[in-house]
Amino acid sequence: MTRPTDEARTVHAAALIVDLHCDLLLTRHFLGWDFARRHRANPLPGAPLFGHCDLPRLRDGNVGAVAFGVVTSPLRWSGGPAAIRADLDAMHHEAARSPGTLAVCGTAAEIVAARAAGQIACFAGLEGAHGLHGRLDDLPGLHARGLRYVGLVHFTANAAARPMVGWGGSNTAGLTPHGHDLCDELWRLGLLVDLAHLGKAAVLEVCARARRPVLVSHTGCTAVHASPRGVDDDVLRAVADTDGVVGVIFVTPFIGTGGARTAARHLDHIKRTVGVRHCALGTDWEGFALYPSDLDSAEKLPNLTQALLELGWRADEVHAAYGGNVLRVITAGCG
Repeated sequence: MTRPTDEARTVHAAALIVDLHCDLLLTRHFLGWDFARRHRANPLPGAPLFGHCDLPRLRDGNVGAVAFGVVTSPLRWSGGPAAIRADLDAMHHEAARSPGTLAVCGTAAEIVAARAAGQIACFAGLEGAHGLHGRLDDLPGLHARGLRYVGLVHFTANAAARPMVGWGGSNTAGLTPHGHDLCDELWRLGLLVDLAHLGKAAVLEVCARARRPVLVSHTGCTAVHASPRGVDDDVLRAVADTDGVVGVIFVTPFIGTGGARTAARHLDHIKRTVGVRHCALGTDWEGFALYPSDLDSAEKLPNLTQALLELGWRADEVHAAYGGNVLRVITAGCG
């Protein structure tokens, strides 16, 4: 297991860390998880399903900003925009409960200011456009409530596109006409387009016509570990061509065994393929999956910093991958 040195802890403490995908809203919804209370880490092997973070442990891990995933059911018509609004309201409720700790932020400048004030910044990302029910007119209101990116798909096909794996999965299908309209509207409004879960052909199509940087909020690199949820080098180059970022996930089945050192290898592959400018983190904590023992709780994040330093990364490169790159994309993509 990776153990952080004093140097690693110093580098880590100086970073403004942005997690592009955390499912605390899911844990709150299904288990009544109290964001503000310190919970013990999930003690089971692989920390299955949940128990990876809360506000105290995020602070211990020096996480400065979190994108809360908004997940809606594809099976219930009633679970669309109203369910998205309910999650956004829950995010605002949690921030109001912990005003000295959590702040809803919409711009990079607000994130930096919240971090300087000792708060954890938060914003929301929709995981799957099925939650929009094929409509665009709800987007301005959702944007005003803190939604900052929209994932075109989750694990089911919808009116916009088809996922890489799941119901209706395809890596050869492109966007639908509605998918093109959706992307155009997101870019017009200043919402980021998230390509996580999206089939490869559609990813390349979006990148080729992108008007702003895109992101892949949480994924792995298939060159490091073969996974149906990973992206190949063609996708890395396409995302980089938009000046976007790729967030490395911490889920063991998607990155392979080896813990923090393996997660570091995925980041290092992105750096070596398209440059450190396009590296980011998307932990998927609380994502109802399996996690390595040295990255299964937020206070263990310095282990990843140690692993990156062991690969020869400089402090400024770590800081860019941990948050600087995402702040650049938010500025360019969200205005």
